[in-house]
Parts: sequence; structure tokens; C-alpha cells
Amino acid sequence: MPPSYPKKTRVVILSNRQGRTKFLLASEYRLRRQDEAAHGYHPLAAFNIPLRRLRPRDGCWRYVRYFLFRHTHARKESSMNLMQTAVLDILRRHGLDKAFNTATEFHLKIENPPYLPLVIERQGNLISVAHYGELNGDAIRDPELTFSWPAWEPTSITQDPVGRYAEVAASDGDRPALRSALLRELRIFANLWARNLMAQGFGNPGVTASSLTHPLSPNGH
Repeated sequence: MPPSYPKKTRVVILSNRQGRTKFLLASEYRLRRQDEAAHGYHPLAAFNIPLRRLRPRDGCWRYVRYFLFRHTHARKESSMNLMQTAVLDILRRHGLDKAFNTATEFHLKIENPPYLPLVIERQGNLISVAHYGELNGDAIRDPELTFSWPAWEPTSITQDPVGRYAEVAASDGDRPALRSALLRELRIFANLWARNLMAQGFGNPGVTASSLTHPLSPNGH
């Protein structure tokens, strides 16, 4: 009888203060949690990843590596990235997609227990997508990604619980510079996070939506 393989696996994404990331199977991370923390790596996100079957002898980890490479390699991204698609789908459900694209100030909060509330904002040419929690009575972002509008290119990441803030734009003396490695990592993370948001139902009926800037559509949920 040929060997059987699981249909999906859970992968944890870790990052450090220098913007480096690594992927570990959840079972492997549980065994290495303290060692990774000692080396400055903390969990950024966790995702259930469907496995693509290659050949029986390849093993499960080969499937995960294949999926991640095939679906997150920067050169294979479409002109509309997955975060842009996910956000616009959510906004369209509440009748706010046109307002988002035309307003200079925009705010929408989606509450979808048991997950942290999702807040989508726009200030001019800066877009913010963030999960907001609370720590010692203060609002914390866990995480927040910012994007440039209308290109939807990642510009920064914030993780308040681990004190991380990193910008794609840097300076080299008097000249602006681009941290291309960080940009590539944030593109990967944005696409993975977008898949997770839709899998968790943030674009489904039944969520609670509110806005500080625009009235919701009567047909919204």
C-alpha cells in the first residue's frame, strides 16, 4: 500500500529584529521554541497550508517547500497581490470599496471572534492593515502592515508585543535606499496573511463592521 500523507500542515513563520524570517513546522517549533527565542526569533504568524502531492518518495516537508515557493515567490506574483484582493473583497461586502479608493481618510473595523479585530485604514497614500489587541489597557498592533497606494507595495511592519518595527525604505547617508530583502519578506507575509484572513471568515457574512469615516451600506453585514 502506498504511503499516505496529510492534506494540510501547520507552519509557523518566525522573524527577528533584523527582518530575517524562517519557516518551521508547528510540531518542530514546539520543540525549538526556547532555542529560537534565545536567538531572537519570535512567531510572526501561523498558517494551515494545503499540501500538493509530488511523488511518494518526496516526503511531507518537500510538499510544504514546494507550496511556499510556488505560491509566494515574488517573481510569480500577479499585478493585484492577495492582500489587495482580500481587502477589496471585504470592503465590497460592506459597500465601501469605492469610498476606500477615492477617500483621503478611511477607517473600517471588522470584529470576528475569536480572532483579534481587523482594522483597515487609509491616510492619503498610506494603507494600514492591522490586527488590534490590548495589553495593560493599551491598544497594540499584532501585526500591522502598511502599504503604498495605489501600488499596494508593503512599506513597513509593526509587532508591538515583540517591539518590532521595520521599514522597507532606508537611508544610506544622504541617499534613500530600499531594503529589498525586507520587501520580499513582507510580500510573502502579506500574501500568506491575506489567505489566512479569508480562511478565518473576515470576508464572510456575520462579522460586525463599524467605520469612523463612512456610513455602512444598508446591505452590508
